[in-house]
Amino acid sequence: MKQRIRNKQFTGIAVFLTLLLVCLAAGMTPAHAAAARVFWYDGEQETSMSVESGSKFYIGDFARIFSGNMMSTASMGTASYRTKDAKVAAVNGKGYLKAKKAGVTDVTVTCQGKTLTCHLTVEKKGTFEQSAAVKELRAAAKSIAKGIPKKLTAAKAYTLKKKRDAYLVSYGSNSAHKLSYEGFLYENERPVPDTVSDARSERLAVPEAGRYLTVQALLRQFMLANDPTSVRSKKTMRISSASGSVKSGKFTVKLAGKLSAEQIFAAQLAFPEQNGASAGKTKAGILMTIYDQTANKYYKGQAELKKGSRQLSVQTVSRANGGYQKAELVKDHVYLLGSKLNWANGYKVTIK
Repeated sequence: MKQRIRNKQFTGIAVFLTLLLVCLAAGMTPAHAAAARVFWYDGEQETSMSVESGSKFYIGDFARIFSGNMMSTASMGTASYRTKDAKVAAVNGKGYLKAKKAGVTDVTVTCQGKTLTCHLTVEKKGTFEQSAAVKELRAAAKSIAKGIPKKLTAAKAYTLKKKRDAYLVSYGSNSAHKLSYEGFLYENERPVPDTVSDARSERLAVPEAGRYLTVQALLRQFMLANDPTSVRSKKTMRISSASGSVKSGKFTVKLAGKLSAEQIFAAQLAFPEQNGASAGKTKAGILMTIYDQTANKYYKGQAELKKGSRQLSVQTVSRANGGYQKAELVKDHVYLLGSKLNWANGYKVTIK
């Protein structure tokens, strides 16, 4: 029961990336992908956790569901929950668990036809260390947990991202040396984050931090559904016409429809490097794929999307010294302007 969980988080990440790459390589949409796969946060179907008595949290936050390139948690959908010993820990139909007294029990989560088992140990209150790192993460987790919506609009997603970002800032500043971002104490303190082994123990000192996992999944779902640069999005922007200038190295692109608030914010999520933490609600920096069909060369296109606009200017750039530098357009060459995933569906432009 006291067996430690070591580096299982990498298993979960590997599973997700493998599923995503398989779907993309096959040109699959979520509708064509294999049946959903369900795992605990650590990539396993059976896991162990220890919490203190008096802890209250959504255990479904720690159960991840992978379907194609989509990811969610059990807390976001329909799931059933059971506990073997309700005197040790009780769980309701929404997955809200209350650790009542010291002891051991098994908690099961069933969703998408799959059942996950958590071997739960409830320790006496005050058993785990009560360091400043633990207290700071608990405060940050309580803040991010307030008012999580089931469905996101652009406005709600914007607010949720600000709360998510504040949580990560607090975590990185105060708690990263002691705990994982989802609340588990590390086996050993990390003097400098990311330079020492970050093997998690099974001691979930801040169970409320599981809300972060659900927030991340909600934002990712919103991004995938509304990203204007992805051919797999429901709201891919369509190019109605485009022209290029040899002198400026830019394309002038006209879209078939006006850009919505959802598309703008999804683009911010899809391109974090092009959009700082202070990005507003009306603009988003993006990168497009540009393919010189004549010369068989690939470039990137830097552009700024504006809410309500149907036109954008795309600067052709190439990689240089870890960044981007302007690239020239060549007369009579044929270029394809496409999405970040699939240039073959792009718009063809011949430079006059």
